[in-house]
Amino acid sequence: MSSSPIIMWFRRDLRLSDHPAFAAACNARRPVIPVVIRDDSVDALGAAPKWRWGLGVSHLAQSLEDKGSRLIHRSGDALEVLQALIEETGAGAVYWSRLYDPQAVVRDTKIKSTLKEAGIDARSYGGHLMFEPWTTETKTGGFYKVYTPFWRSVKDRDVDTPLPTPGKVPAPEAWPDSEDIADWHLGHAMQRGADVVRPFVRLGEDAARGRLGYFIGELVAGYDAGRDLPSADRTSNLSENLALGEISPHQCWSAGLDALHDGKDGAETFLKELVWREFAYHLMHHTPQILSDNWKEDRKASCRERV
Repeated sequence: MSSSPIIMWFRRDLRLSDHPAFAAACNARRPVIPVVIRDDSVDALGAAPKWRWGLGVSHLAQSLEDKGSRLIHRSGDALEVLQALIEETGAGAVYWSRLYDPQAVVRDTKIKSTLKEAGIDARSYGGHLMFEPWTTETKTGGFYKVYTPFWRSVKDRDVDTPLPTPGKVPAPEAWPDSEDIADWHLGHAMQRGADVVRPFVRLGEDAARGRLGYFIGELVAGYDAGRDLPSADRTSNLSENLALGEISPHQCWSAGLDALHDGKDGAETFLKELVWREFAYHLMHHTPQILSDNWKEDRKASCRERV
């Protein structure tokens, strides 16, 4: 078991730097088999996000190849795919980064319990958020329903220092078969729109970190007011990268905190916007119905009355 491979399951964490699960796998001194799975959650995506996810996966595959590794592509039910890979490779562990939407939580909980029952070391790690949603509570023990007190409760909390990119990705003696991502036709529904949108995509972690550096160095001073002007290039433009995990919130927070300490106007507002992202996940964790319905009963009634 100590020398058996670790399957590193990539999802919405398409980077190698500041990646707790990936770093743990590489530091375990065991072969690492990076895997991406096209399951129902991917197939359910709309045209643009599915196309963009495919671009990110292809870029990650190239980054891994540059490290002497590779990305295995498989499609199907995630649990069944992982079980097949374990059987094929003799892997004794599966690592992944946590996701927080209800569908992912149900899937991942089932996968973890099933694999553990089979004697597989199944581990989930943070990295998609700075603060796990269940670690922030009001003084009375409940969850926060208003942003401002949530901000006050987390603004001085320690945030993990971003992890470096592993220097080496240990490879297995033999690689399992991989599907060709081109056969997945992830961009098919985009049609001609892909050519229109592609020049505006900041693809991969290097581009994301470069944009963050430019934003902090040149734009953050005018962020407080400029972010409300659609005609002005005053935002970080990192939403696509944060959504796919091509950059981590820890990296953004660290850069924003440095700017705040340097006295740059707009830095605190940028930090507050990062915490707005955390607050959205906090609400989703505690009130998952918020994804499809009003989360307050009185607002449901008000909407019905208006209709």
